[in-house]
Amino acid sequence: MSSHDFKEIQDVFTQRVRSSEFSSLDGVEDRRLNIYRELFYNNIESFISGTFPVLKDCVSQAVWQTMVRRFFVEHISQSPYFLEISEEFLEYLAKDKENTLALPSYAYSLAHWEWMELFADAYVESEPHQLSTVHLDVDVLTTVECAWLQAYEYAVHKIESNNNVAQAPTFLLIYRDMSQQVGFVELNPLSYLLFEALQSNTDLTIQQIVQEIATAHHMPLQQLLSGAYETVSNWIDLQLIRKRN
Repeated sequence: MSSHDFKEIQDVFTQRVRSSEFSSLDGVEDRRLNIYRELFYNNIESFISGTFPVLKDCVSQAVWQTMVRRFFVEHISQSPYFLEISEEFLEYLAKDKENTLALPSYAYSLAHWEWMELFADAYVESEPHQLSTVHLDVDVLTTVECAWLQAYEYAVHKIESNNNVAQAPTFLLIYRDMSQQVGFVELNPLSYLLFEALQSNTDLTIQQIVQEIATAHHMPLQQLLSGAYETVSNWIDLQLIRKRN
């Protein structure tokens, strides 16, 4: 048997495992294929439901099973790693522009937020997470690597299966601390801008950063500065701020 023939057999077999609607596989009973079909589907569903438990609770069982089954049948995954199944599923949801899956309007935002927890937990740092004593007035500060800003049209961190969900601009900071625990902080628009500025900061003090924000948004410097110092102090307590090397 040539490698080309073997690949054809693999392609037919995987098509049949994905769905019974594909042509039959010579020499293999459909009863036997169903064992593989359900085994693979159940594994995929387990990974997805483990990553997106709130989304699963927010839709009916029928909608959930249809959605996961369609993903299993239709989506051509680009990664062989089980840990990345949830990312592939998120991409699948993003492609459903016409909402043929009949999901709530907040579904993708919620799914992305739930996926961020897995992303933060599995993220591999490029350098050790090191902290040092900082002085707010004089030091050039930046953020640790394991901290990510996210903005959503819904309060995704408050969504539950039995509550009403209205659109509300929401700013969140998700992080992984030095003890490898994932947490998050809800931000207001100004603290979001401040953290964003700190992420890319190379040579400015907190006062200089706040001065730029105040000027850009026509706000009084002193009013913003006191709040900024308090906010950054809280971030320091959470081990999210470090001195720029």
